Amino acid sequence: MDIKNILDQLDLKKFDCHFVDVRIERTQSSHFMYQNGELTSTGEKPVLGAFVRLYQNGSWFYSSTTAVTELETEIKKLLIQANSNKPKANSYTVPSNNGIHHLINKAEDAFSKIALSEKVKLGDSYLPLFKKIRNVQDSRLMYTDLYKEKFYKSSVGTEFSYDFNQAGIRFHCTLKSGEELFSDGFRNYVTKFSELKNLEKQILDYFDEAQKFLTAETITPGKYKVVMSPEITGVFTHESFGHKSEADFMMGDPEATKEWKMGSLIGSTCLSIVDYGAFDGTSGYCPIDDEGTLAQKNYLIKDGILTGRLHSNHTANVLEEKPTGNARAINFEYEPIVRMTSTYIEGGKTPFNELLKMAEGGIYFYNFKHGSGGSTFTIAPVRAYRIKDGKLAEPVRVSVMSGSVFETLKKIEACGDDFHLESSAFGGCGKMEQSPLPVADGGPSILVSEMQIS
Repeated sequence: MDIKNILDQLDLKKFDCHFVDVRIERTQSSHFMYQNGELTSTGEKPVLGAFVRLYQNGSWFYSSTTAVTELETEIKKLLIQANSNKPKANSYTVPSNNGIHHLINKAEDAFSKIALSEKVKLGDSYLPLFKKIRNVQDSRLMYTDLYKEKFYKSSVGTEFSYDFNQAGIRFHCTLKSGEELFSDGFRNYVTKFSELKNLEKQILDYFDEAQKFLTAETITPGKYKVVMSPEITGVFTHESFGHKSEADFMMGDPEATKEWKMGSLIGSTCLSIVDYGAFDGTSGYCPIDDEGTLAQKNYLIKDGILTGRLHSNHTANVLEEKPTGNARAINFEYEPIVRMTSTYIEGGKTPFNELLKMAEGGIYFYNFKHGSGGSTFTIAPVRAYRIKDGKLAEPVRVSVMSGSVFETLKKIEACGDDFHLESSAFGGCGKMEQSPLPVADGGPSILVSEMQIS
């Protein structure tokens, strides 16, 4: 089906309404999982559908449909609905015409072109590795991929199309020695199938290091200096500050607006936090959002100063700011809401070994199980190490590190020169009923002068 041609034939300007736009998505995904060497699930899922929305008489009207060749009929239904309401002033400011952008360029490497049997065969080839890993009590091998094409057109003339291609493979083991257990996982994010091959040495080295945590001591609870790896920096940035930057969080809450006043010094002067959707080859890739706003580099914090928020057209309208390219929906069944793309702390100039020297007696956090945010945040790490004599020393077991967002942002003493953006094909960000949405996060290793560890 030629989706671009369908939209080319659709004249949105002929409808007598304040604003209308259409988003069509075509996706193909597949997955499989081995549990203790047995293939327990596998499948493919093709999806094609459209989301239509219309603003008239002071209200939004939405519809999602799989009948993508009947969009004109769908719009007419919404218009009848809208005009049956009591007329109200149209307070929504119609967005600018952001031009025509066609960026379909990943079809050649699309995972949808590769037979599911070939993907499962690749997984099967890795199964013997689990027998080479010591102390394995339970093992899982998981694979997932997604190829998505997205098309958009609005009544102001904005058009776009782009495609998104990703896959991930994850090896998870629960290790057991005596009564001691330790669970950890190696994962690899790729945009080409060939990048999933020849990972044997990386996987074995990863789980060889994991063995050390079976005999690791449990940390004594208290406050410590902390060095976060780029992965931990990313989840901290996403959970502790990224969600706070989504402007719908401010809507109807004057206290929040006061608390997060633009121009306020809210972090260390070495701290700059950015959200930017145009990093191709990452899980946060969103070059144009679901309202036709182009991605831009949005500084949320610049040198410790609160400088920006993430917006949809609607929230920008209400707060009298500018759209930022952050109106996103998980699929064609949902309306776009304010969401992150790739959110990160900008890299600094401090070498990693200097960060360790500055954090003498502290803890280094390498990866994590899960994190949550708000005015306070928590991150549950998987691997952590003591820092002694300016170097990584013995592994330690840590249940959680936590802190106040405001306090921690001001306690960041230095940012490393080892910037990395972390992507994942598994899961994603959840907000309201829309989950999971692909995002990326990251930054450099960072030094925090004090955090609560338990």
